[in-house]
Amino acid sequence: MRKKILIINKSQFGYLTDYYKYCEYLRDEFDVTYLCFDVGNKKLQMENVNIKYVSNKGIKLIRGIRFVINAFSQALTFNGIIFINYFENCQLLKILLPWKKMILDIRSLSINPNNKIRAIQNKKIKKATKYFNFTTIISEGLRKQINLDIKKSEILPLGADAISTTKKNFGNSIHLLYVGTLNGRNINQTIEGLSIFMKRNPEITNISYHIVGDGKELPELKKIVSEIGLNNVITLYGRIPHFELQPFFDKCNIGGSYIPMTEYYAFQPPTKTFEYILSGMVCIATDTNENRLLISKENGVLCEDNPESFANALDYVYYNRQNYNSETIRNSLKDYTWENIVNKYLIPILNKLED
Repeated sequence: MRKKILIINKSQFGYLTDYYKYCEYLRDEFDVTYLCFDVGNKKLQMENVNIKYVSNKGIKLIRGIRFVINAFSQALTFNGIIFINYFENCQLLKILLPWKKMILDIRSLSINPNNKIRAIQNKKIKKATKYFNFTTIISEGLRKQINLDIKKSEILPLGADAISTTKKNFGNSIHLLYVGTLNGRNINQTIEGLSIFMKRNPEITNISYHIVGDGKELPELKKIVSEIGLNNVITLYGRIPHFELQPFFDKCNIGGSYIPMTEYYAFQPPTKTFEYILSGMVCIATDTNENRLLISKENGVLCEDNPESFANALDYVYYNRQNYNSETIRNSLKDYTWENIVNKYLIPILNKLED
């Protein structure tokens, strides 16, 4: 008899990579049901995954109540493991159904810049964990930050799949890529850093910078690019769906994993670091705790979160370009493919709870 798992996640199916990949690699061994909001995005399908949608209409309170009611209804009659991506008051499901086997999954702690608000939000997350049979969390740093019980928690790391399999050319060209949100990431510093690099190295003419992502800072970034005269070098595309990113990863040879070096980002593993490296690109990454665990001389270089340091990192990559090889870069993080994460970490955790 096949095992069953009910995944409860407010994010619409297919738009949170971690959970899309969980479904992809669990479905051969588990009957997978996925409950989520319908937020109006294109509805994606996956064979052997039963997707159930909850309307996202109405004010926040009404939406929240509706989601909990639907989740309760699904969980009540479900005979299997229930895997819940943290949302505020999610513990109500376990309080109402204490006999059900439930795992709480934490992909992030609060990243609110306000210390007091962040502390309150993290306290709520910690409180929620006390109700569940087990908790999974994305990194050891975050587990320590909210002091989770080691006996009732496990690290479920971030992963990635190679978006590009092409062999990258690290010759006399720089084709830089940033993919991700533009909100609060100080991407203007990478633009200014590239400008510094180009002024230092006027002989390098084959340069491009592709910025893919959306956010309220997009108009200001376009203005900065225009003001420093780099419209012919830097292109801002806005949001592009994940499944349309391959041409960018095929073309570019350097990826920027630029995360502000703050307390609340320090232990948050960055998806793009994995995706750039597994696609054979050199990664320039800010020197956060998590990036420090991933970046090596074979696959990239660390920098501070300021324009001068980013320019220095570009210098380092360019003048050491003969030392880089796409296959060597990919192999440096080969253990972090989504298939490996699910088989090595997630399935053993689910089996442990079933025993």
